[in-house]
Amino acid sequence: MNTHARRPDDIRRARRAFLLVGLVAPIAIAAAAVVLILIWLPGLPDQVVMHWGANGPDGFGSPAMFVWIQVIVGLSIPLLMTLPVLATMRESWGITCRFLGAMSLGVSVLIAVASAGSVAIQRGDANGTGIGVVLGIGFAGMLVFGVIGWFLQPRVTTAQTSGRAAHLDLAPGERAAWFGTAAMGRTGVVFLVLAVLILIAITVWVLLMDQGAGWILAIVTALVILLIATTLVFRIRVSADGLRVHSIAGWPRWSIPASEITEARAVQVNPMAEFGGWGVRFAVDGRMGVVLRTGEGLQVTRHSGRTFVVTTDDAATAASVLNTAVKGVKP
Repeated sequence: MNTHARRPDDIRRARRAFLLVGLVAPIAIAAAAVVLILIWLPGLPDQVVMHWGANGPDGFGSPAMFVWIQVIVGLSIPLLMTLPVLATMRESWGITCRFLGAMSLGVSVLIAVASAGSVAIQRGDANGTGIGVVLGIGFAGMLVFGVIGWFLQPRVTTAQTSGRAAHLDLAPGERAAWFGTAAMGRTGVVFLVLAVLILIAITVWVLLMDQGAGWILAIVTALVILLIATTLVFRIRVSADGLRVHSIAGWPRWSIPASEITEARAVQVNPMAEFGGWGVRFAVDGRMGVVLRTGEGLQVTRHSGRTFVVTTDDAATAASVLNTAVKGVKP
């Protein structure tokens, strides 16, 4: 069981542990890997294997690229996973924060082992045939250190607040509908823009170093930007038919018939604490949602037990209209 945080001391304690596990330790691991690579560089040939495919080595480059890969990737991953949490989670905390801290530590170990190990197996006359062992150690290290990072952080959460599942009193023959909008909050936009800029910078750098791999990354970057653009604003409709949520681009979209809904209620949502960020998200507790800002949200529970959340103003009214629709289809 997680301990509900009732005092600022609980959150400060969780933030300190998160900072050490998710940021300080990964930076130290990245620095250690860079030192090892620099020590081993003189023993490498002029061209080393940078990528292994199914049939063996299929990408080559300068040994110095391993240093830059470790510096850029080894630092950007933990920064992206921890800075949004530290910047936004000052008065609340959640299990997702703890999970992100543990993941940051585990992934940092994987990156460090993959980078330093790739250099180690190519020193001297070695031809780098042990990459499978290196990756095996890396993934094992990610799992072990991820678990360690999880247990090094306190079990602190802030209690969720929710409204009652109200409904409207309609006269015979009357029907009600509600329309709303879910838009990305300013904080979410800032962090998305920063993430995109970092991704673009990495893409340009890889293009300059290796055009083949760079074009693949450029396509991935374009797809990521397109995906983000389609998830900035959503339209919401609540009626006798149920709940409909769709992006202003037309996709993605969700439709939940009133006959599949158990209840709807207004809740207070903290995207970072509960879902690990903004956008179309899946929470550690199994909930799925369109969470674009902190504040009011409409939470819908299905007969199957699955829960859908969408952040929007006037969520209490939307929940009342939806509960009225649910009541109308019950036998």
